[in-house]
Order: sequence, then C-alpha cells, then structure tokens
Amino acid sequence: MYNSHTGKQSSRKSPIWKNLQGTPKQPTNVECGYLVMRFMRDIIHDPGLAFEKKYDRKNEPAVYTQGHIDEVRLEWAEFMNKQLHKNK
Repeated sequence: MYNSHTGKQSSRKSPIWKNLQGTPKQPTNVECGYLVMRFMRDIIHDPGLAFEKKYDRKNEPAVYTQGHIDEVRLEWAEFMNKQLHKNK
C-alpha cells in the first residue's frame, strides 16, 4: 500500500479491496473491541475464506448475538488468566 501511495513500482499485485455490506454491526457503543475480536476470530477460523460470501449480503446483514460477544469475552478472560498464572 505504501508503494502505491508514493508512486513506487512494486512487483506485487495491488490489493483488491471489497466493501462487504453485510458485516455485523455494533449494537451499542460499548462492545466495539469485542465485536472486532469476534470478526477477526471468524476470519481466522475460516481457512476457505468463505466469510467474503457470508458478509456480502446487502439486504440481510449478519448479526452477532450477545452469546457471540460473550464467547469472545470468555476466551479473552481465559487467555489472560493463563498469562497471569504463567508469569507468577
């Protein structure tokens, strides 16, 4: 991206950006970090990259339930608990 903005030539192909209209929306203004972590988790756990088709629905956007957000909160808390106990 830096090369394309500065006009430098690169042997790499330019990235193709696609705006996915059906990505889950943040219901309020307090869970943004967890929403982003859940979205990244879904992308990482999708080796076939099918998330592009899943989130390209304009009329039917995906929704993260409170259960989806709580799942990420629990995973994060378990990870942090392990890290704290490992450093003792």
